Amino acid sequence: MFETLQPAPADKILALIGLYRNDPRPGKVDLGVGVYKDIDGRTPVMRAVREAEKRLLASQD
Repeated sequence: MFETLQPAPADKILALIGLYRNDPRPGKVDLGVGVYKDIDGRTPVMRAVREAEKRLLASQD
């Protein structure tokens, strides 16, 4: 049943992971799929997200 199926083409976004790993530049930033982390492994929270969280909390009854 599956012998006639052709493999799907490689995902171009996920291919960026390999390019990132092979890039020797020390200042590179991984903006691919996943969780963004700084050089210390922490996930930074954008100011806009913090403000949105504050507004949501303030609007709760």
